[in-house]
Amino acid sequence: MDWSNTRTQVIVIMCSAFLMGALMVGCSSTPEPQPDPSKKDIQQDSDRFFKKMSQEEEGRQVPTR
Repeated sequence: MDWSNTRTQVIVIMCSAFLMGALMVGCSSTPEPQPDPSKKDIQQDSDRFFKKMSQEEEGRQVPTR
């Protein structure tokens, strides 16, 4: 084994160890829990849903002559 091959292997091993450590630290943190939606948020979501559904129904209706 010559010097450049050994040096390359050491660099690859060190980079791999660094990346694995960074991934383990980054993936181990738990996300903050999201707060429960307020009644106003729920009402707005449902209003938006029913408005979208009514628009889709109007688009599906066959026009009468």
